[in-house]
Amino acid sequence: MAKSEVKLRYFAIALLPVCIFAIHELIQHNLIAVELDVPHGILEQDRPWLESVGRFRFLAASWFFAALAVLAVAILVRTLSRPMSGRTRAAAIVTTLAILALAVTPTIQQIASSQDPRIYHQVGKELFESALSQGVLPGCAAADDRWLLGRCGEIPVFSMFRRVLDIINALAGLAVGALIVGMILCLASAHETGAERQAQELSRNLRQMRQQLYLASLILTFGMFFATSWMYWPLPLIAQGDKAAYSALVTASALFTGTYFCLLMLSFYLPVALVLDSRIKRLAEAVNHSGAEGPAIDIDDWRAAHGLKEGTSDILRAGFALAAPILAAFAGGITPLAL
Repeated sequence: MAKSEVKLRYFAIALLPVCIFAIHELIQHNLIAVELDVPHGILEQDRPWLESVGRFRFLAASWFFAALAVLAVAILVRTLSRPMSGRTRAAAIVTTLAILALAVTPTIQQIASSQDPRIYHQVGKELFESALSQGVLPGCAAADDRWLLGRCGEIPVFSMFRRVLDIINALAGLAVGALIVGMILCLASAHETGAERQAQELSRNLRQMRQQLYLASLILTFGMFFATSWMYWPLPLIAQGDKAAYSALVTASALFTGTYFCLLMLSFYLPVALVLDSRIKRLAEAVNHSGAEGPAIDIDDWRAAHGLKEGTSDILRAGFALAAPILAAFAGGITPLAL
């Protein structure tokens, strides 16, 4: 079997999601309150058991998202195990590790310096600490006790929250790296000759691209489930009179996060999809030209018969159709501002 190869210049597509990440960080640190002063006095103190509502949701979302991250990496490993040129495989691994390193850098900086702001500070640092301090973590009788993820700390549930958040951030970086590289590998070519062989190759590439798109959409959806699970954690403990106001804040924050996730996914899907679309058009034109001297060929029927019917509009529609529901789900967060 011929070894497939991706031209190294196509790995530059990874720079687009890196730019989205950089813009997101720029907005986060310059245009959004680093530490929002949400008073912890809005919490009810007589129903501490309601903290478990948020904890159940957070742990369920963390567990499922971690499983999806592992799935994305496993699919990438399977793809890399296929016959492939050495430099393509090396470029794929290096790109994945570089994206992982970029993604975990903020987390490493936060761990190294306790003064660096955390993501939850933007929806109320004191509120989170106070809400989670009402919970109890089994196995943590004292602050110096150690459990699965390390030292219990003064607020065990809060320590658990921060450590799980760090782990999920690292897994998210690995998953995004795997998704980006997996999408770029859809541009692999074995340099087949003959229209039929090239059409089969492009059809395989399209199927692989759709698989990567659906996986990216699944990870995007449950990434939002994870993000909102921790954002809404203190909500059941908030007094009824302040619950609507805090819910509006969290929903708006989730909308911003969803926008970032959607743009991140589209940034590496659309370039690959458009490159494949241009290859299909070139092949269709070549087939149409080669049949000029023989029997007439219906090029649309030929494309449909070879699984190459999708055009640019179908590609754009597929990408936005999978991303748009994430934003639509949180569009209510801006409605009160528009009234």
